[in-house]
Amino acid sequence: MASEVVSEQSIKLRHYRYTGELLSLFLTFLLLSGLYALAAIFFPESWTTTIKALLITLAGLAVYVFSVKLQQRAAFGTLVRVSPRQFPELYDLASVAAERLSSPPVAVYVKRASEMNIYTLGLWQRPIIVLTSSLVDQMGPDNLQFFIGREIGHIQAGHTWLRTLLKPLGADVPVIGKLLNSVIFGDWINRTEFTADRAGFIACRSLTTAVSTMLKFGIGVRLYEKLDIREFLEQINEVRNVSGHLTEIMAEMPYLTQRIRSLVRFALSERYQPFASEKRGQTKILKAIPEAFVSSKLRLDELDLPSQTNHASGQSELTEDEQVTVADLTLDDLDIVNAFDPRKMLVRVSDSAEFQLRSLLTRIGRNQDNDIVLNHDRVSRYHAEILCEDQTLKIVDKGSRNGVWVNGQRVKDSTELKSGDKLRIGKQEFQLIVRENGETQ
Repeated sequence: MASEVVSEQSIKLRHYRYTGELLSLFLTFLLLSGLYALAAIFFPESWTTTIKALLITLAGLAVYVFSVKLQQRAAFGTLVRVSPRQFPELYDLASVAAERLSSPPVAVYVKRASEMNIYTLGLWQRPIIVLTSSLVDQMGPDNLQFFIGREIGHIQAGHTWLRTLLKPLGADVPVIGKLLNSVIFGDWINRTEFTADRAGFIACRSLTTAVSTMLKFGIGVRLYEKLDIREFLEQINEVRNVSGHLTEIMAEMPYLTQRIRSLVRFALSERYQPFASEKRGQTKILKAIPEAFVSSKLRLDELDLPSQTNHASGQSELTEDEQVTVADLTLDDLDIVNAFDPRKMLVRVSDSAEFQLRSLLTRIGRNQDNDIVLNHDRVSRYHAEILCEDQTLKIVDKGSRNGVWVNGQRVKDSTELKSGDKLRIGKQEFQLIVRENGETQ
């Protein structure tokens, strides 16, 4: 279970709405009104023509709203409602998320689809949240709670009706839709996403879960397993200038790096401080985040969260009492700091196939959720683990039926490893290779 970082104090919309969101929407409608007024003044030949154009616009808008309602009605034929008896796990996640965001219960539906997606539908009636079956299949409960919390945040902030109108317009009318979604409403849409991210963070109660969920959804679950989070997040420097902001407005959503940066700054801000748990230091994601993500007023070192590694020298900056061990980390934390390490690998003797090890913990076995999957009947489902603690590697037998062998000797519980050691798991033999600065140790 991810570390909780939110207190039980009631959280209201004003506590997490992104700064300037309402002002941006007001200026957007002011711009639209100005453009329409200019068009009415300079293009029509008379006021009669102007009034006719206004009536035609209103009639067109009414027809469009009616068509959106019909699309929503048609969608119900492909949706399955979540209830206490039907998908109770999802129902509980939605109920807890709504409670944490001080929201009334929100109806949740599941739709069969091959792509991972979640969205909210609603104009006049109470909105509903729709999750695709692919999202439910590929994401864990904490990830789904973050997603549901985001949509509840959209509903609480009143984004749903306008976003529902803009979504089909952008798909069905490419030119006008792109103009409205990206140029005119672009800044407001970006700010609504930042608001929703904060709501998702509050709903799942873990900054680690929130950031890892955004990364999984943004680049894909499989690619996320190989991601170096620090290197990826350092891309923030490439999009911080004016041109970067303008291209971001033109995009369908804010840049992923900007969304993560905004959420981390919110989690560390004085605005969020009254709702933060005293155990905020247990959120290990902060140890993998570059300094560029932290404001000058609230730095990591002021929060007693020193960086995990000095990346210039490759040496640990933590004292012995502050060292992070595998035992200290939750599964969500491991997802973040346990990236694949290209310096460490197992090389299979039979065909020279290479299997990279992870930075802290590598799971080996027959099941597909292991880091190294060995498809052989003499390999147990969860056969062994290779741990790295204090720069020392050791292999642990996880109660396998046929054991783990190192240099011809069977491992009883665990044993230390060094580069060049020969390992046998099932009927497959491997050699451990550890490189530093491009050389084998």
